[in-house]
Amino acid sequence: MAENYGNITPWSVHQFKEFCKSEMVSPESHRQLFELAVLQLKTLKDWVENGNDSPWVTWQRATEENEVRTLIAAELRKHSKGYYTIAEEPELANEQRMDIWLDNPKVRSPVPIELKLLDKDWSGPKLCERLRNQLVGDYLREEAAGCGVFLLISQKTTKKWVVNGQRVGVNELASALKCYWKTIAGNYVGVDEIEVIVIDMKVRGLVCDT
Repeated sequence: MAENYGNITPWSVHQFKEFCKSEMVSPESHRQLFELAVLQLKTLKDWVENGNDSPWVTWQRATEENEVRTLIAAELRKHSKGYYTIAEEPELANEQRMDIWLDNPKVRSPVPIELKLLDKDWSGPKLCERLRNQLVGDYLREEAAGCGVFLLISQKTTKKWVVNGQRVGVNELASALKCYWKTIAGNYVGVDEIEVIVIDMKVRGLVCDT
């Protein structure tokens, strides 16, 4: 069973001083590594969706998952500041491969990031199944691994997905999948938290018309 992290992981004095200098802390637990991964991915999301130098047009041309995975991993690596390392498709004991994982030598288990391109043929039920069986059921099996990220990339698609009986668009997809996770989380007592992040590359191309 994974260790019980609670809602807040306290920082050490060293971590507090470190944060004051760099606005980042070197993670000392799996939960802290997960929180750092979420922070970095949300920063990346804001850059792609709102940044003046957003690479969204170029990134839309990457049609294969491995291409997008390399772009995401490169950005995470570039902003790591030595607080974590990035691996793409590391092989597990059963020959499965995570898309991306964040690792730190002080932390026993890495944090998996499972990536899906929404422009591919992913239905709502299939996304739920991959979250449940792949991210949680396969990649969080290790005793000390309690947190993971489901990263969804929307390049050009405008389709909708049915999740838990509700039809949702790209703006509601993350919250719908997190609600789905809450309905099944009780079956996975060793898993502490799952974060769902959707990066929508179309957002930066919108022009205000009011």
